[in-house]
Amino acid sequence: MSSDERPRPRHTRLAVLTTGVALVLLLAVAVVPDDRRAAPGQYLTFPVVADTYVSAAQPHTVFGASRTLLTAPWRSKRAYLRFVVTGVRGRVTAATLRIYVTSKLTRGFQVAAADGAGLDERTTANANAPGVGAIVGSSGTVTGKGWSFVSVTPLVEGDGSVTIALLASEDVTTFASRESGAAAQLIVRTGRPPLAAAAPARPAGWSARDPVIGAAGDIACDPTVEEISEQPASAGARCQQMPTSDLLLRDGVVAVLPLGDNQYEDGTLAKYRTSYAPSWGRLKQITRPVPGNHEYVRSGDSLDASGYFRYFGAAAGDPAKGYYSYDIGSWHLIALNSQCGALDGCRAGSRQEQWLRRDLADHPARCTLAYWHEPRFSSGPHGQEPVYDDFWRDLYAAGADVVLNGHNHVYERFAPQDPDAQLDPARGIREFVVGTGGRNHYSPAYAFPTVQPNSEVRNAQTFGVLMLTLHDGGYDWHFVPAAGGTFTDAGTGYCH
Repeated sequence: MSSDERPRPRHTRLAVLTTGVALVLLLAVAVVPDDRRAAPGQYLTFPVVADTYVSAAQPHTVFGASRTLLTAPWRSKRAYLRFVVTGVRGRVTAATLRIYVTSKLTRGFQVAAADGAGLDERTTANANAPGVGAIVGSSGTVTGKGWSFVSVTPLVEGDGSVTIALLASEDVTTFASRESGAAAQLIVRTGRPPLAAAAPARPAGWSARDPVIGAAGDIACDPTVEEISEQPASAGARCQQMPTSDLLLRDGVVAVLPLGDNQYEDGTLAKYRTSYAPSWGRLKQITRPVPGNHEYVRSGDSLDASGYFRYFGAAAGDPAKGYYSYDIGSWHLIALNSQCGALDGCRAGSRQEQWLRRDLADHPARCTLAYWHEPRFSSGPHGQEPVYDDFWRDLYAAGADVVLNGHNHVYERFAPQDPDAQLDPARGIREFVVGTGGRNHYSPAYAFPTVQPNSEVRNAQTFGVLMLTLHDGGYDWHFVPAAGGTFTDAGTGYCH
């Protein structure tokens, strides 16, 4: 037997086997995600454990027991919040600050990292305040008291203390402290972002013959002060209510949804008849409107929208309310009145909010769409509208699918989200802001000062109308530009 034919020693075979096993294990480690990445997703909420503000003018004064947090320009006053994050499994995919703004109007506030891992509200003053790091987010304009949301994902990596600084953008801004009973929260998602169930195959019964509705707001110019134009829409143009209404006539919609501010500047009956009527008024018989802020005129101590209600008649609902609901095909549609000052408010317990909850309970439709003028979420210059928070919570709890708004003279589409501005493809509401009915555009630099979480598509230089095809169990959307425009947006959604 030659040396080449002799059996190899057993330890050599073992060494080869061991090497092979090691290689397999090494490859397994390389391709299998670690425990943190493989962990199931979580939705965690952490209340603030310490909050205070400091003042440069009072360097040794401690404000930790105050019921209000203050911020002021040039960091002359700034606030601090500390959270303790525990129980995190997996990679943090989103973190959002939820804080109650008590200012009536602010052009926004900024959120920054802070050094105070052990922030103590009982001893912190300006003289020993934590250092402020990089700014990680901004609220954009907040138009009234209520909950505001800012993404702070870079600040949260896992368990531990998280300290946040609040800084004024331009205005003095006030917030509720934890002593007030409206404590700030840190909302954390972990693991992979929430996934919807696999989209069903497009049903064979869906067709272009299913009912189509058209919607937009901020429509007709004031005939007494502005030139009414019938020319093709173009960047920077004004008064394009005729070209946008042409789209509605051309595409054979079954219903028209004017999203408020339908007639500028003050919605009197005479102006409706002069400007709105020759354009969008050509479809008055199939119109289901909601009022905007320009529909209401102050009369003494009250707000009056008699021109709006007289023009649209019964289609606008009870003039004392301005909200109503109806069905189109298998869809339930809810028209809400966002002018809370003309009613008894829009918060939980108001007559409109109680009516909304009853209406949702009485109409458990598979598909639900709600619309009103001023958006809860928006990247436009009018920003966040916290007063509609309870509308969103009621709609979300009932499984509503779509919300349409105007007010900002832009087009913006959001991904489905929950009331806390967290991405939620499975149960979230998709919001469209369609303030493109013809009145005017903003300058590009002014149109989207702060892009909000979950904003997917934005355009500020195209007049047009959002067309929605209402299928049984879903919808197609298509933003159609007026003559001269090129921007468009289209897609399909499924009802919850």
